[in-house]
Order: sequence, then structure tokens, then C-alpha cells
Amino acid sequence: MYCVATKPTPILNTANFQGVFGAKKLPLDDQGLLRPVEMIALPGTKFRILKKLPHHILEVVTEEYPHGPQYIDSRFVTFAKATPLERCKILPGLETISSRLESSLGLPYIWGGNWGRGIPEIQTLYQPKIPANLKKTWTLSGVDCSGLLFEATNGYTPRNTSDLLQFGKIVPSIQNVKPLDILVWPGHVVIVLTPTLTIESLYGKGVITTPLATRLTELSSTNFIIRRFF
Repeated sequence: MYCVATKPTPILNTANFQGVFGAKKLPLDDQGLLRPVEMIALPGTKFRILKKLPHHILEVVTEEYPHGPQYIDSRFVTFAKATPLERCKILPGLETISSRLESSLGLPYIWGGNWGRGIPEIQTLYQPKIPANLKKTWTLSGVDCSGLLFEATNGYTPRNTSDLLQFGKIVPSIQNVKPLDILVWPGHVVIVLTPTLTIESLYGKGVITTPLATRLTELSSTNFIIRRFF
């Protein structure tokens, strides 16, 4: 049995959605991150249903995020009678991607976030009494490092850094770098925005830009690779 996301759909690594989104206190870790969130599936994402659970929850798998376990709320999807097609992935134009990245400046760093506007349905479906200062975390209003790129490319690029390490083609030297190349290593990705500027979503800072030369100096001891996805 299959279903398809009709709106941005949170994917969690736990079936306890009520405990994550509906508790009196958000289950944040010691860094203030909502670790049960894996990502937000884009509208059109196809899921294969493994099991139906109580409280509208489905255990699922999707080719778009080959990491498990995965759970979604069925109120974000429609059930399919026949096997649906995979979501069509079309890379936007490079100017469009750059513009979207720039428009994300100032968004907070949100673990698992890749829909910067957030998901207001969470407020309607779960209605917890969350302090105002945690509302963006609760509604996933922000992006993490790979989520910034994922949203800007309409989900064309992989959703986490472990997959980005193998995506596209290798750029052999920093002297060959072009705008929208990525500097990636396990756990983080930095995007080259212009010939002189990078953009990224950093924990504690959100989406910021940094001069390319400065960022390269900061990363001199990091074993990053450069990849090109376009």
C-alpha cells in the first residue's frame, strides 16, 4: 500500500508524534535540537506503507530518504489505490537556486528543517502550549545545513550530508570552484554562493554568509571535499 504527501510532511524517527509535537514540553536535547525529526518530505513524495499504527501514524519507507525508521502522520498524505509515480525531481535554474538561498538568510537553524516557512498544521493537529520563543522549533520553521540546499533545489539534492558526499561530480581543486559548488564533509555542508561568498545554515547562528576566503581558512583543518551537482 502507498500514500503520497499532499503538503510538507514531517518524517520522524519515532512513532510518538504526540510526545514530540503535542507534549507540554518539547523533547529537546542538550543542544536545544528536536532530534526525532529526520526531514520534511515535499508534496508529491511517495511512501510505501509498512504498518498502520494508532493515532493516525504510519510506518513508511521512501526512496527519497533511504534512512530509517520513518514515521509520518497520515493527515499529511492521501492514500493511493495504485502504485504512484515517484516525485518528479527537476533542478531549478542556477539563478533561481541562488535567489532562494539568498532569501533564506536569517532563517534559524532547525534540526531536520528544509521548509523554511514552517508547518502551521502542527499547531492545528497537536495544539501544545509551547512558549513563544520555541514556536519556530516546534513548527520546524527554519533549515539545517543540507535542508537549506534541499529546499533551494526543490528537493533535487540529497537530504543529508552522507549522501551529498557521493552526489554529483568531484571538483579537484578549490581553484576550480564555481558558484553553487558545495564544500561537504560528514555532518555539514557549505554552499559557494558567489565567487567570493559562501552561505550555510550553522547551529546557533542560522543561515549566514561568509567570505569564501575566510571560510576556507576556517576549514583548513577540515577534510572536506568539493562537489558539483549541476
